[in-house]
Amino acid sequence: MQTEAGELSSSPNRYATPQDWPKLQDVIVRLYVEENKTLEEVKQYMEQSHGFVATISMYKRQLASWGAFKNLRFDEVLQILRLKRQREAEHNKGSVFFVRDRKVEIDSLQIYISRNPSLYSMLESGEEPHSDAVRDVSCRTPAPMESHPDPPEEQQKLTQEKAPEAMSKPTSELHDSLMQLLRTHISEGFDSGTWILSDSQCWSSKGHRGPAELLKSVLDRCMTAALSVGRQVEPVAIRHALDSPFSLLIRVFKNPPPEMIPRILCIATRLELIGRGEIQGILLKFCADLARALYGPDHCLSSFWQTLIDVPPAERSRAIVTILTRCVSVFDEHLGVGHSLSAEVYLLYFDAVERQTDPKLQAENITSRLSKLDEPSTDHSVLAMLKFEHALATCKADLADGNPDKAESILSQLDATTLSPRDNSFRCVWLGYIRWMRGETTAAEKAYKDSVQAAKLTGSRDCVCEALFQLETFYLHIQEPLQAEGIRAERFNALRKLGAIAWVDQDPSSGKESGKESETGSKVTIIRIGSDTSSETWDPSASTIILEYHDLCNQIAAGV
Repeated sequence: MQTEAGELSSSPNRYATPQDWPKLQDVIVRLYVEENKTLEEVKQYMEQSHGFVATISMYKRQLASWGAFKNLRFDEVLQILRLKRQREAEHNKGSVFFVRDRKVEIDSLQIYISRNPSLYSMLESGEEPHSDAVRDVSCRTPAPMESHPDPPEEQQKLTQEKAPEAMSKPTSELHDSLMQLLRTHISEGFDSGTWILSDSQCWSSKGHRGPAELLKSVLDRCMTAALSVGRQVEPVAIRHALDSPFSLLIRVFKNPPPEMIPRILCIATRLELIGRGEIQGILLKFCADLARALYGPDHCLSSFWQTLIDVPPAERSRAIVTILTRCVSVFDEHLGVGHSLSAEVYLLYFDAVERQTDPKLQAENITSRLSKLDEPSTDHSVLAMLKFEHALATCKADLADGNPDKAESILSQLDATTLSPRDNSFRCVWLGYIRWMRGETTAAEKAYKDSVQAAKLTGSRDCVCEALFQLETFYLHIQEPLQAEGIRAERFNALRKLGAIAWVDQDPSSGKESGKESETGSKVTIIRIGSDTSSETWDPSASTIILEYHDLCNQIAAGV
């Protein structure tokens, strides 16, 4: 039987041979790359139209050998980012990028970047992409007709719909906008009476310290979810860990505490440091969407978060560091260096920024900060945290100088009773690490277990999950996989038991009556988010908020 050119006279049971593939290479590449068909669709078409029989695996291998990649690859995107940064610095011009002579769409590029946050750290470290990517990626300045092919009314519409990065202002201008919006937000908070100020404290006019404490719990839960990602936790458990804090951010944003911005950005930095940039991106985007929904697009808080999102991803870390640095100076300016809230904001800045610097410099900076405080009027918990950070920085400096004995002595001599259970848990983790470095495995194991016990005293399962994660990692390092598996099971069990975060609503009209607390004033609001358990993603539009009101006094009386 005669066959058309390029068609194979193979039976359905005969797979294509290496000699068959070149004959239909152009057809296969056109279907897969240019017409954007799936491999299954290509396979079906080739069987029906050309009698060409091959498995999906065979298609994948052959397409790779031809360099026919429909999707972007890691090194190609890294090379695109390198070229983009270089052209912006040298020419300040827009660029159109091509991979193997195929134009890269901005939407596809942004999706890939959002799913691979490690690209930024490699870009910052100067890592070179593979030589194939350097060869395959090219760029040029878009021609005028490329930029304006449509009528004026269509141009305006497209301009409004372009991706933020494509339309973004120069990075320096975005940074300036962020600084101005930050200062406006903080000034309005104090001037409008949204935040109440005393000599040593600062809190929200509605809810007192409630919104600030709620925000801490919310962000703790985000860190728990971050530590669970990629650790073989069921998607349902991870969603459960994320749904609750995201729902409660609504309550926080309706009545923002003064330290909301630096606290969220501190956690955002930590998420990136532990390789969970995707959760950082979700958190920042949720903040931008939430502020816009609550206050409208023109409010300073809405503009702040949206401007931060508009900063190119490769520059966002630097922008966050700049914001946190400015937060310290703005709060010092409004409250004074010795105020407890100023010290707390400094600690957030320290955790996100200075903790990555030389330990000796850390110790010097904290010493300088402590010298500016009036200890009698400073909140004892904030003061204790500063002193603990100083001890920890000194400990790390001693380790760097090869003095583990001195480092251990500094942490061992700290009075654990002056520390919060959370800080004591962190202290024990470092003691475990030092003892492990010295080869004292048994003593190190005890310290890590002490960290778990201290974490349990916090009353926060999020803190317990983090301590268990450290103990599990220790067992893996000393090659005790069975012990590690047992701790992992305990951690997963704690994760599954993560309950909804409670919010205590205090009626402003209730209070002390004749020296006694009102018995009906406090009620606990438990917020749960319902989501589709079959879905692997969190969908805010499909979520259902269920409010359960419980009488606090009755629950305490019943032992709940």
